[in-house]
Order: sequence, then structure tokens, then C-alpha cells
Amino acid sequence: MTNATIKSSFAKVLAAGALLSGAMFAGQSALACTVDNWSGTSGAVAAGDPAVDGIARYQGLCGLQATGQGFVQDNNPGGTTPEDGLNRIVARFYVLNGNTEPATIYSGFSVPDGSGELFNVTLDAAGEVTLTDTATGQFVSQVGTTNWLSVEIDWVQGAGSGVISLSVNGLGNVEATGLGNASTNKLSAVRLGNLDGAAGTLGFDSYESRRSTAVGRLVRSDANNDGAVNGLDIVAIRNEALGSGLVAGQPDCNEDGVVNGLDIVCARNIVLGG
Repeated sequence: MTNATIKSSFAKVLAAGALLSGAMFAGQSALACTVDNWSGTSGAVAAGDPAVDGIARYQGLCGLQATGQGFVQDNNPGGTTPEDGLNRIVARFYVLNGNTEPATIYSGFSVPDGSGELFNVTLDAAGEVTLTDTATGQFVSQVGTTNWLSVEIDWVQGAGSGVISLSVNGLGNVEATGLGNASTNKLSAVRLGNLDGAAGTLGFDSYESRRSTAVGRLVRSDANNDGAVNGLDIVAIRNEALGSGLVAGQPDCNEDGVVNGLDIVCARNIVLGG
């Protein structure tokens, strides 16, 4: 899709490495994660190889972690440039909730220096996610029940046609429409992380931003990353749980932030239709 910008897993993992099997990844710690594919970073934010650094990930071999205040910044959200700006962005990311107090985890700005906030997403310790349009003060909220939460947002500027839309863990969208948030100040940058230094540690993974069209959730428990969930994924999850190496897909079936026997049971239930 020409209007999509993908900052997948916050890392530049070698394309050849992505084709390796889960067993081979055990010896591939040199495929270190990096935040270099973002425009910039600030504060206590780190990306790394889970096998070496212990940083949780939702999919693949890389994850991002913010302890206290720290974030990554994208000055080309949706594939635009700061000079052009956007009046709409659709974004999807996963966040591992480890905070003990509410945190701002995603914000959009009209100026790359972080001024002119246009919207923000907050997360509290109970898993409630809130998307707020800054110009109007309108907000929508949903609560996720797992530790890893998928967050999908749609923010649109307009003179009586502005929209904010939110979906957490694949729930039906909650929306506020008809907003009067039109402005000459367009979206030029976004930040993702622990933006205001709330206590605790947050994990992030699998961020995508677009100018339009929904991103959608990843396939839960597709451990071998082939687009389907079957017996091969159960074997892959079991191998990782037993310490035989990291898999290339999504092994954390119950989305609790660790891969263990509970994920094997969860994947088996999906395969059996339970």
C-alpha cells in the first residue's frame, strides 16, 4: 500500500534473518534490535533482542521498552513529511501494561519539537485506554483485559467532520464524530512510549501508521508467522517455552507478557476451536 509507513517491531531486523526458523534464532543474538528506524529517541527508552536483553516483544524478535520517561518519535507519520503534514492518521501498536499510574503512551503534534499537541492516548494500570482530541477535549475509552493490549486509533481533523475512533484488543470501535477540530496546524510528528514519566515499565511492539484504512490486529499465536494457526504453531510455542530458541511470529497466545505452558494450552484451544 503506497500510503503506509511501517515501523515494524521498532527494529531493522535483517530481511534474511526473518526467514530463519525458530530453532535457528537461538544462535542469532547478533540480530540486535535498534531504534534507528525512528526519527529520534528521548529518555529511558531501549530496544533489544529478547534472548539477550530480556525486553518483551509481542511478535518477532524485537521489542521496545520505556522505564520512566522515554519515547521514540516519527517525523513522517503515515509516510508524510513535516512540511506537508496530515489531517488524518490511522495507527496500530501493541503495549505491555506495566505501569502503576496513568501514562500518556502516544501523542501527535503539529511541530516536531513536541509543541502543538493534536491528540493523545493514555493508559492506566487497569488497562483502560483513552484517545483524546486535544482541540475539542472530546475523548473515547475502552478497557483491555490482557497484559499485551492492541491499540488501534483513527484521528481526523475537520470543520464539523472531525473524528476520533479507538479499538482495544479488537473490540468494536468507539467513536466521537462531527468534531470541529479543523486547523491549519497539521500532524507532523508522533511520539510513542512513556511520554510523561509515569512510574513503571511499558513495553511496545508492532507499530504501524497509515493515512487511511484500518491496520488490524496480528494473528494471535501464529508462532511460525505463516498466517495460520495450527499444530505447527503449538510445536513452535512449546519449543520456545522449553528454551529451544525464539520463534519468528507471535507465541504469547494469552498475551500476558511471557511465553510458557499456558500459551501452549491457549494455542491448542484455538486450533481445536475451543
